[in-house]
Order: sequence, then structure tokens, then C-alpha cells
Amino acid sequence: MASPANLAAKLVSPLAGVVNRVRFGCPSHFFQGAGRIGDDLMCSTVFRELRKRSKRSLAVVTRNPPLFEKSPDVEKIIPQTDALLNRWNRAGLPVVTLSHAGYDPARGLDLPPAEHILSHMCRRAGLTGLVELRPYIFLTAAELAAGRIVENQVAIQSTGISAPMALQNREWFPERFQELCAQLRSDVRVVQIGSATDLKLEGAIDLRGKTTLRQTAAVLANSLVFIGLVGFVMHLARAVDCRSVIVYGGREKPTITGYVANKNLYHQVRCAPCWLRNTCEFNHKCMDMISVDQVIAATAEQISRYGTLLEVETASL
Repeated sequence: MASPANLAAKLVSPLAGVVNRVRFGCPSHFFQGAGRIGDDLMCSTVFRELRKRSKRSLAVVTRNPPLFEKSPDVEKIIPQTDALLNRWNRAGLPVVTLSHAGYDPARGLDLPPAEHILSHMCRRAGLTGLVELRPYIFLTAAELAAGRIVENQVAIQSTGISAPMALQNREWFPERFQELCAQLRSDVRVVQIGSATDLKLEGAIDLRGKTTLRQTAAVLANSLVFIGLVGFVMHLARAVDCRSVIVYGGREKPTITGYVANKNLYHQVRCAPCWLRNTCEFNHKCMDMISVDQVIAATAEQISRYGTLLEVETASL
């Protein structure tokens, strides 16, 4: 039997839908990400491709409004804040969730699509034809200028363990990040970004927990390269055209979640890609195989290409 709240929602939904459409300026399309900040950022790929096809009046429902500030591709940003308010604000609206993967809680693993996650999200939005597989964020000139901390800066995020949904199998080794920082300091200035609770890298300029989302994007936009793990900052770096070195290991394939402009350090060991979030029966062999020297070499290669146009993978839907 339906609860009183659900029954009331069904009764008022048609009227609420009309009211909400008018209140938000009658957008033609409503979209939202799958829940995490990286999911929201990747929605920007869909919005850009829709705009290329002359689709207008797009609305995004998001917990992360700064991602879409100054975007020419989104007309209306609908913040998600209070849970009850969100329910009535969205009542009757045809919101499409741009999810890109399933999850099997019994086995603790993600269920990825058979194609790049951005291709999958574009399909869910009804797009066809050629699409470019990259996200976007739009910064002002003042924001960009403030992101230059020092000359020859290299941005590093050494862990994603402080994320709301941390994945242990995406983690490299803290001592190797520290050794990496020590070796890099002879040629560049290392700027550490991330959460305030991340382990501090000695010798790096410490911006842990000191930057907003958009300030972090500006730091990346001014960096010779970003070095880090699979996660939100990897996508943010690509959104501002910053080349990256990403320590993938073997949990997931770069062809599904990564970008061709990056140096993706992936090992196709026997169990890879496992897509497991936290459990590993092989003592993270795929991560252990990635040495500091390999990351140094990949970083040098990416720095040598600084200032050149980043490669963009395309897909035909």
C-alpha cells in the first residue's frame, strides 16, 4: 500500500511539474549526474554535444553548482540542497539521470559499460553521431590568473581516500608519492592539491584543503602536468586542458574511464581489470608494478608536450 507521502506526491506531481517548469524558465531538457562530483562534471560532455547540435534551454540538477558556473552550455542550474526541498523542487520534472555504470554490492565491484563512460552518457541523453570524449569547465580570466602559484608548477594529488566514496584499489603507495615529489623538486615546483586530511608531501607547496573546486581547476590549468590517480581531479584536469600522468594499476581500463591525452600507467595483469572497489587477493600487484621511475619518465614526456594541443578521442554513436 502506498504511503501517505507517496500518494500525495502522485496527486500533486502534475501540477507541481507545471509550476516547476515555469519557475525554472521552462527548460527543454533536465539532466543530473549519478550522484558523485565526477559524475556531475562528466555531464558537461553531454551538454557541449547537445549545444553543438543547436539544442538550447538545458537545465542541470546538481549538488555542485560551481562546476557549471559560466558555462555557455547550461541555461539553468538547479542546486540540490535539502532532501525534502529537492523532492518538491523536482516534482513532475522529466529529469534524465546520466549514469554510466552499475554496481554489484554483493561482490563489491563496478559494472562498467562496454564503451567509454562518456560515450555511454551521451547515448543515455539520446545523442547520435560523432562525440568528443572530454569534459569541460569554464573559468574567468581572473580565476585563471590566480591559479598560477609559482613558475613551472606541477600539481599532485597523492590519494583519493578522503573522497565521499573512496576506492582503496585506486590507491598507489604514499611512500612512492613522497619519493616522486623529492625527485621532481630538482626541476619543477610541486603543488599538492587535495583534501586537508591527505598525507602531506614534504617539500611540496601545500594547498591541501585550501582551494575551492574552481580554484583547484585554475591551479591545474596553470600546471605543466597533473600527477595523480583515477578520480574527480583526473577529469577536472582534462576539463581545463591539463595533461596528466595517471597511476591506473589494473583495477579499470583507461579505454573506459580515461583520456588519450594522458599517460595512463596501466598493467594488464592476470586479474585485470577487476573493477573491484576495495578487496584484492593479489596484494595490489598491478599497483606495485608501477615504479617511481616510470612515473618520472611519463611526467617528463608530458612536460615536453606542454603548450601543445591535447589529443581528443571521438566516438560515433
